[in-house]
Amino acid sequence: MKKSKQEVSAQVAAVINPNDEDIRFIDLRVDVAFKRVFGTPGNEELLKMLIDSILPDLHVSTLTLGNQENVGDSPDDKKTVFDIRATTEDGETVVIEMQLAEKKNFNERLVYYSTYPIREQVRGGDRKYQLTPLYIIAIMDFCMGGGRTTDSVINTFCLRNDSDISKTLTDNVHFVTVELPKFRKEVSDLNSLADRMIWLLRNMGSLKSVPEEFHDKGLEKLFDISNFTAMTYEEQMDYLAKFHAELDRAAELEAAIDKGNELGRTVGREEGRKEGRKEGREEGRKEKAIEDATKLKAAGVSLDIISQCTGVPMDILESL
Repeated sequence: MKKSKQEVSAQVAAVINPNDEDIRFIDLRVDVAFKRVFGTPGNEELLKMLIDSILPDLHVSTLTLGNQENVGDSPDDKKTVFDIRATTEDGETVVIEMQLAEKKNFNERLVYYSTYPIREQVRGGDRKYQLTPLYIIAIMDFCMGGGRTTDSVINTFCLRNDSDISKTLTDNVHFVTVELPKFRKEVSDLNSLADRMIWLLRNMGSLKSVPEEFHDKGLEKLFDISNFTAMTYEEQMDYLAKFHAELDRAAELEAAIDKGNELGRTVGREEGRKEGRKEGREEGRKEKAIEDATKLKAAGVSLDIISQCTGVPMDILESL
């Protein structure tokens, strides 16, 4: 007997749940889920709440969702697709990226992202080089490396004078990181919109019901949109495919690290570290090739050309 779409989707959902329980809510750390909730026309109020949670001093009243695809000044320039891009009533540009799996040099990637909206402002012509405020927000399920951040969940960076941080080169370009692993409050300890929003970003995918602490808090629409069982069959399949892809990337990175550690125990600590870094770089190159191939495929480039340019095998391209 042919199974219904509901039965099939329930079976697929069980595959990624170790307890064989149905998925109730989508994981907001997966980009397709994040964009569904915060980047879909009609959900601007939820996006406003998210931005208010991260940048309360911005005082956003209204938002207009903008074009997420960005191209350079020539056909050969790299194309970038933002998760969310919006403009406030005062003309400020807010770009938000959700990143589940850690990426090498992610901080430098954020700087690169800023170049697109900056160039678009200059191309407008009327303002010449007078920029309107730009906020590049990165929400990540990992912590930034090095000495770039404090113990704070939210950190903001500007272009400042090295010898006098009170002096800025410009007040119109801001980089904001939201490092989810640093947020350790229990649901019973949430006492603000920012607390509740960040807690949901971390935990929505594991919820089986709406916590009592969220009743009458103005987030009913967020839970409704995140309800996996209310999604169409096609939406469920798209979400699960993206979810699996994120898990695969994280597993590959973890496997590379584990392999490096094992080599370190076998042939010596220093030699193992060197091999581990080599494995990590190789996995990073593979990840970058998959990322570029995905973008090229979305742009309509033939699979043969994509395979030649990126080195990604045809069977993998067909599954993207």
